Amino acid sequence: MTSSTSTNFIAFFGATGGCTNACLVHTLNAGFHATALARTPSKLTDMLLAQGITQSIIDTQLTIVKGDIADIHAIKAVLTNNSIATTTGNSTVKIATQIISGIGGTPQMRMSLSKPMTIDNPEICATATKNIIHSLQEIYAAHPSTTQHRPSITVISTTGVSNVREDVPFGFRTFYHVVLADPHKDKKVMEDLVVANASSTSGVFRGAVIIRPSLLTGDQNVKKGKGWQKVKVGVEDKPAVGYTIHRADVGEWICEQIIKTGGESRFGQRVTLTC
Repeated sequence: MTSSTSTNFIAFFGATGGCTNACLVHTLNAGFHATALARTPSKLTDMLLAQGITQSIIDTQLTIVKGDIADIHAIKAVLTNNSIATTTGNSTVKIATQIISGIGGTPQMRMSLSKPMTIDNPEICATATKNIIHSLQEIYAAHPSTTQHRPSITVISTTGVSNVREDVPFGFRTFYHVVLADPHKDKKVMEDLVVANASSTSGVFRGAVIIRPSLLTGDQNVKKGKGWQKVKVGVEDKPAVGYTIHRADVGEWICEQIIKTGGESRFGQRVTLTC
């Protein structure tokens, strides 16, 4: 028979993406342990080294699992820090305390008469979320004691899924909304899946926070951020006013305000961030 425990590690999905990558850097610098799913582990390692994370920190605080968001086995490995694969007899199954998901897919340009210049894989975010939920359901079914330590989830919902008109410069509004029409729909489905699941007594998450950045600028390099203290924060019904925000600052804000605190005060919120 197996038991379960939460050992305070954070599970990252989409960790090579800008905001999520910056969040991972700050998480490791803060001394947390983490797991991350990466299609190319060496790419993630190189990104971390370039931002000052030492090889020693990577070796001792981070477990990188090779795979993609369609690989249920790999997702389970990230969520449990590989403990399912090594569990025997009365061994303990570990499960993440928090999940940080910045899945967005590889941008693609699709041309059609009805929707010219549509960017992104049209259902990648919703599919990724369903796979994470399904993986947790299978973990709970195989190891019932893990339900005592359900993780929370923070989803970074980029491309301004709910941005009001003021959040997009006037000359860019039409192009912005036409090009990102499908990604907006995808991310709205993703958000609704996460929030509904976290709100259910039988859900796999103990709580959920949706992060909605305004137009992203700059790369994920934490050395180029302005600092999380300068981030303007709003909620869905009262968004923070502003056009852009640095990817590095989004990552730092999530680390400071969600990971370090546990995020309970934000559960159920769709938080808007801008500079």
